[in-house]
Amino acid sequence: MQKFSTRTLAYAGVLVALNVILARFVSIPVGNILRISIGSVPIILSGLWLGPVTGGICGLLGDLIGCAINGYAPNPFITVSSVLMGVLPALFKNFLSKKSNAFIGFLRFLAVMSPVFLITSLGITTYGLSVMYGMPFGATFVSRLPQSATMCVVDSFICSLLYRNIKLPQ
Repeated sequence: MQKFSTRTLAYAGVLVALNVILARFVSIPVGNILRISIGSVPIILSGLWLGPVTGGICGLLGDLIGCAINGYAPNPFITVSSVLMGVLPALFKNFLSKKSNAFIGFLRFLAVMSPVFLITSLGITTYGLSVMYGMPFGATFVSRLPQSATMCVVDSFICSLLYRNIKLPQ
């Protein structure tokens, strides 16, 4: 069983709070199935800074707290997607060098985050939304494709800047 230090728990708590604020309060809803938000950035960074287990827990807590705040039951598919958003980027942390220049760092983040967004946002979350709203998966996928592609680029850019320039005290 992994032990979490007080420092790790404090960082994780701040990142979960940032996720909830960015995803639930500082987002732009576009209909029932689209929401423009950078709420996944803290979850991605939690996995990179604190490890995949902590990143997954942050994704889980962020989704559950966000559902409680909005007053609806969690969708298990979307919850799994949130957990994977914290786990998957952390598995490729060695590919993301802090020493490369900013443009190369962004391209590396984009290379890592593209399959992550394909699996999580476009795959699992889209399936969860199609089940929840009774819509065909293909139509939901096509309607979410531009939003997910744009958010992948935006989130990769923000994460590459923050990951490169912020050093957590040990």
